[in-house]
Amino acid sequence: MRQAGQFLYRATGTAAAMALMELLAGYGGEPLWRVPFVTSIVLVTTLPDSEASRPYAVIAGHLISCLAGLAALRALGPGNAASAVAVGLAALGMLAARAPHPPAGIDAFLIAANGLTLRWVASPVMVGCVLLVAFSQSWRAAEKVIFRR
Repeated sequence: MRQAGQFLYRATGTAAAMALMELLAGYGGEPLWRVPFVTSIVLVTTLPDSEASRPYAVIAGHLISCLAGLAALRALGPGNAASAVAVGLAALGMLAARAPHPPAGIDAFLIAANGLTLRWVASPVMVGCVLLVAFSQSWRAAEKVIFRR
């Protein structure tokens, strides 16, 4: 019974974080397809103890992925080849930095495929990362109190 309650709590956190993301994207005038946090939200709210959900992994993973996307875009121009190279570089960078956050690979893909700029990296990506980490840490702390873990 306790586990079912925790599952429901985590699913509620996922929905709440998604609603906040949608609200902030609308407020910021950012189309939802360019806000790369859906899978990150699911990961950090449903598997908060995983290595990929650590705040360092979330923030560094998204930053590394963005840098990989910008590098591939600069070297190859926007398109499919740049996207493939960017995602590979993102994976390499996250592994080398010990910051595995697989959902962050979408950043490299979006940047290289669509020619997104450093401005996009700052917001919504880095601002979103900090907000996601703050939300997930708060939600997790409340879970520990509620379920006394």
